[in-house]
Amino acid sequence: MPRLKDFKIRIMKGKYYEIRFRRYGYDMSFSSKSLDLAKQKAFAWLKIFEQEIQMNHNFAVVREKEKPTNKKNTIFGPFAISYMENVKKRMVKANTYQNLCNAFKLHILAKFKSLPIKEITPIELQTYLSKLHDEKPRLCETIKMLLNNIFDYAVNNEIITKNPIKAVYIPKHYRTTGQALTRQEEKAFIEKIKGHRFEETYLKMLYSGVRPCEVNTIEESLLDETIKIENGKLKNYQKNKHRILPMFPMYKPYATGKPKKVSQQKLGDEFSALCPNHTLKDLRHTFTTRARECGVDNELVAVWTGHSLGNITSSVYTHFSIEFQKEQAQKLIYTL
Repeated sequence: MPRLKDFKIRIMKGKYYEIRFRRYGYDMSFSSKSLDLAKQKAFAWLKIFEQEIQMNHNFAVVREKEKPTNKKNTIFGPFAISYMENVKKRMVKANTYQNLCNAFKLHILAKFKSLPIKEITPIELQTYLSKLHDEKPRLCETIKMLLNNIFDYAVNNEIITKNPIKAVYIPKHYRTTGQALTRQEEKAFIEKIKGHRFEETYLKMLYSGVRPCEVNTIEESLLDETIKIENGKLKNYQKNKHRILPMFPMYKPYATGKPKKVSQQKLGDEFSALCPNHTLKDLRHTFTTRARECGVDNELVAVWTGHSLGNITSSVYTHFSIEFQKEQAQKLIYTL
């Protein structure tokens, strides 16, 4: 990290001060007729430099010869890093943020880090994203979303007047949403997992609709016949961090009060071997499908699975009493 002795102060002709920094591949200078103002310029740059290093040691160092606070020449790299660290990080969960940071470093910072924000054009973005879409359409959606966030932030800070990503067109990537097991497949699966080390976990997922990332958060109350689950997809600013579900009739025989902790990776890998035409999330899709087939209202199914139908989930959490949910849960008894 830079030290004070790395900065050299010189008095130049014309009676102005110049502070120079020539270390670690940088050649920076900060000048003013006032020594205090020259120091302020140097410290402003140093703050950006330290913020970048503290955020992630893997970020490439951004060289810039203009002061970072100059809106006319704001460099994309430090500004985008500041947005990720100070804004995006507070909007999403830690693991989501880490995944976004990885994509940000590899596909945004590496491409645009040294460019002034005002010089990044829609044509340049279109060319880059079109190529990325051809190779990795799902990743392209994530990158476009992050770029849109960063440029919107720049507009709000009056660094640019228009968001260039708004003029970029990328075809929508339609993601597969999973496929519920047929009743015949469900029956065959239950037979196949008898005695399997994850039998109990698989059946609890099948009969409650919990996400794979929520399995290890299950708390069972045998007295109240309820299940408490930590919501796996809520953002940091959202409420209802947990949801309380009735202990469904077909779940109840496997409830012990102390659910086993399992490895999500192994749980998914072994499921793929057991059901090669499905993914682990399909147990959740199966629960949703069976609930609808048994006549449970779609809004209540959304509450049970932690889904949202527009803004419905946030508003109905307090509308469906646990007594009502227990009554409706009795519908979820079916034969294969």
